[in-house]
Amino acid sequence: MSRDWEKELADERDAFRCGLAAAGFTGDGNTLHGPLSWQRHGGLEAATATIEVTLTDAFPFGPPQIRILNAGVPLELTFHRDSDGSLCLWPSDVTVESAPWRNPRQLLRKVAAWLRHTDAGWPNDEDCDLERYLPRDQRLLLYDRDKLAATKGCVRTHATAGGYRVTITDETQRPPNRPDARKQNRTNDRGSGNLKIGRKHRNLAWIADVGHLDRPIQDWSSLCHTLGADARQVIWLVSIGIVEFVVLRYRRHDADGVLTLTVRPAPSQTPPFEVRSCEGADTSMATRMLRAGPAAAKLADRRVAVVGTGAVGSFVADLLFRHGVRQLTLIDPQLLRPGNLVRHLAGESMVGFPKILAVKSRLAALGFDTTRVEGTFDTLTTPEQAVKLLREHDLVIDATANARATALLTWASGCIAKPVLSVCIQRQGTIARVDRFPLRGAESHLKPVPAQYRSGATHEHGCDEPVSPTPPTAVVAAAELACRVAIDELTNDCKLPATLIEVYEPQESPFDIRGLKTSATRSLADPVDQAQGFTLDQPHDAMLTHEAENGTNTATLLARSRHASVRSLERYARPGPEAVAATDPAARHGTGQGR
Repeated sequence: MSRDWEKELADERDAFRCGLAAAGFTGDGNTLHGPLSWQRHGGLEAATATIEVTLTDAFPFGPPQIRILNAGVPLELTFHRDSDGSLCLWPSDVTVESAPWRNPRQLLRKVAAWLRHTDAGWPNDEDCDLERYLPRDQRLLLYDRDKLAATKGCVRTHATAGGYRVTITDETQRPPNRPDARKQNRTNDRGSGNLKIGRKHRNLAWIADVGHLDRPIQDWSSLCHTLGADARQVIWLVSIGIVEFVVLRYRRHDADGVLTLTVRPAPSQTPPFEVRSCEGADTSMATRMLRAGPAAAKLADRRVAVVGTGAVGSFVADLLFRHGVRQLTLIDPQLLRPGNLVRHLAGESMVGFPKILAVKSRLAALGFDTTRVEGTFDTLTTPEQAVKLLREHDLVIDATANARATALLTWASGCIAKPVLSVCIQRQGTIARVDRFPLRGAESHLKPVPAQYRSGATHEHGCDEPVSPTPPTAVVAAAELACRVAIDELTNDCKLPATLIEVYEPQESPFDIRGLKTSATRSLADPVDQAQGFTLDQPHDAMLTHEAENGTNTATLLARSRHASVRSLERYARPGPEAVAATDPAARHGTGQGR
């Protein structure tokens, strides 16, 4: 029994064939041939071409293959074709819903326009995709466009194990002297004779600037034509196994392009050499930063400290570095443990190293300069340390989940009016929170999120701290939230409020809706509890909430908070009845326990 979707596709294909048949096309199955009238460039007489239309398996989600069998007039087919000769008529971002190739009339009009543009020489066309006209080599060729701008002739290359990635360097290498031409049988002699070729002369690349191209390179003959006077030298170097790659800088109207090729003697004498295109990739800093975001230029000279390079802090450092922050100070007193890896930026190879070095290693792997990324294997403990840190940086980000460190940094921020961001994850990864200090004008922070007390915390063997069940996705999301606020602060946009709380899982009100909750900037006339800034207790209270959620026992919470009763802790945490009964005399008396 035929399925509905198969019938739907078959009906559309049949309707398409009928449309072409009405235009004079004939054929069996999926390939049809027919005439196409098109207007020549410059007001010349119209011509009638013969074209071939093939419905591929991708139709209607992809266009049919179109080939020009006869243009009707002498016409060299140049650009906007694939290596198999089929035409490239639409960019890849054309949606299927509005795809004009599903309508036979629109398809034929597009082909007629392609012929007219070809006849005119593709005026103002700037597509730099010359690799499409040649068979493909599966290797990736890397080059630094800036360094190669003034380079020509032979340069050295470096390949990775397996040879799948080849780096074209700017290290010039003089080729060996060519023997007397009278001793050569012909210009493209394929043998090296008695010439000894050392290792330094192997796998070289030939660099050339060929200027404006009015036709693509499609084979060895067209490559030699493009190389011009250099062709004779390149033929000899390829024939004796010295040059394996050719890198061409070219222009198409106002656009610049680079074509990377592999060349070698062909297995057969005709053609004498085999040419394939490789995927080429520019490694220059300008290209690497194209996807860094619009704020990258502003962030380049900003100095940021990340205190705490554990789960959240490691991803904060990574995201800021990718956005363009190159001056980073990383502070953390811990070594990377195997149990950290599931939520940490670093990998297995960095286990046992300080977390600051593990993070810096991952940043260096991105290929950017990390000479201005510094690390301090230490704990922030004194007011002097905090004040000094803030004075030396444009922004300090607290990702410690440590109440004392948070209190130090927020206090120092109020003393010298330098910004601090404090980021944490609460309620086992269902809520992320970022607070900015000091407050500006009449701003206020949102109240602490009441914790959901978790008894029976899990501990990692060999580690005295309880392990939070926060999932990796929440870690990355919290880091993104912190970076959003950090970039707003570092670029002086200052559009974001003092507190951002992201709710990932709906809970009790006011956290019953997924999404972002923010504090508001209030009028100076409004009565605001925290309008005058923050106190040392505020960051301390938030960290009590965080520690309660991570399973810190009630006795430890009481000791750290200096509260006399568990009842007074309910502002930050919601201990279960067992915890209340075990520590609160009144509760013990009321339940009959403790007698």
